[in-house]
Amino acid sequence: MELFGVTPWVGKVCERLAAAGYLAIAPDFYWRQSRRAELGYDDAGRQEGFRLLGHLTREGVADDTEASLAAGAELGAGAGRAFVGFSLGGHLGVLAATRLPLDVVVSCYGGWTLDGGIPLAEPQPPLTPQGAASVAAHGTMLLGLVGGQDFLISMVEWQRLGQRLEQAGVRHELIDYPAAQHGFLCEDRPESYDADASGDAWKRILKALAQLPHQG
Repeated sequence: MELFGVTPWVGKVCERLAAAGYLAIAPDFYWRQSRRAELGYDDAGRQEGFRLLGHLTREGVADDTEASLAAGAELGAGAGRAFVGFSLGGHLGVLAATRLPLDVVVSCYGGWTLDGGIPLAEPQPPLTPQGAASVAAHGTMLLGLVGGQDFLISMVEWQRLGQRLEQAGVRHELIDYPAAQHGFLCEDRPESYDADASGDAWKRILKALAQLPHQG
């Protein structure tokens, strides 16, 4: 899910993952405040997204992630458990990994994980030393993707993130695309979409998911 909810583009991402052979579910984390929020990519949508985001709790994120994984298992998913998130979704994936045993988390330009900045990441963000240690203890592999021109995540913060993961022993790969902006994967936002960066990122996403354990 994005800040803007379970948008049509998020639906297309699920279809793309399903076409690659995965059972994909996009949980609506806003459901306690607004069912099926589908906000526009404009100032009004962004404002409403931040309003809804302000009501999210860490317990709710963990519960909804766990419920989605359970629903996937009931539908016949394999043994692997992954979270692929974009912007806010990337943050939620990292947060979930501190609380649940996920095999792979793909965080695409997921901010606020190291220094906070939203109510959900206060008083402490997900990747404190203790939070990073929890991700490592779960054996989670973290793939992080970001644009070098991202307004939300500086390259200095990106480097510090890598250091935090390294110190905690989290298996990870952090990739930056120097010319790309925040949201570069979303073709529904032509002002920031980057076809070259997106193409490479999708190869890396599918490569990371290919590491998931199969049903024995």
